[in-house]
Amino acid sequence: MHTRRAASVHSYRRKGRPSRQSLGLSGLSGLLSLLNGDGSITVSVQLTAGYVFHSTGAFGFNVAGDVTGLTIYDITDDTIFSPGGTNVAFDGYGKFQFALDSNQSTAEARLTNTNTLTFTVSRDAGFNFDTDLADPNSGGWFFAAQIAQLDATGATGFAAGATSVPEPASMLLLGSGLLGIAAGFRKRLRK
Repeated sequence: MHTRRAASVHSYRRKGRPSRQSLGLSGLSGLLSLLNGDGSITVSVQLTAGYVFHSTGAFGFNVAGDVTGLTIYDITDDTIFSPGGTNVAFDGYGKFQFALDSNQSTAEARLTNTNTLTFTVSRDAGFNFDTDLADPNSGGWFFAAQIAQLDATGATGFAAGATSVPEPASMLLLGSGLLGIAAGFRKRLRK
């Protein structure tokens, strides 16, 4: 029995080929990693409706620290996905230590609507944090996926995850809230 101890949801940006507009504004809709009680990490990736994983190098990731005895298992769907190579290049996003491959061509992935991937990773030393799979490569990317639009005439491309950067409006809202709190404390001190 696996006991889940922690969960992180990572955000990401995507870079489309041949152009950003041809792939739309999204691709990946969520990446959830869970630290299991046995020191392994389970990763679940869900693509936005209308996108599919395909081909060799369907998903790549990095591991922080020692990779001795690293094993990728409990892959869903294991009739489509399998552990792939190491040091795999993802167009525009650099190399990733580990990859999962899809045995489906783009056309086959579109027919089966292959838009979810779940797998578990373990290593001899175990994992202490689910963020041990959020180690950026030299380009600053934590993971990458090879995706295509479900529509047979749609583009194919890559999506990748990096640290999220707050948008300016969020920072403005946070700043004005902090100013309001500071003004309240100052008024209170004057009384």
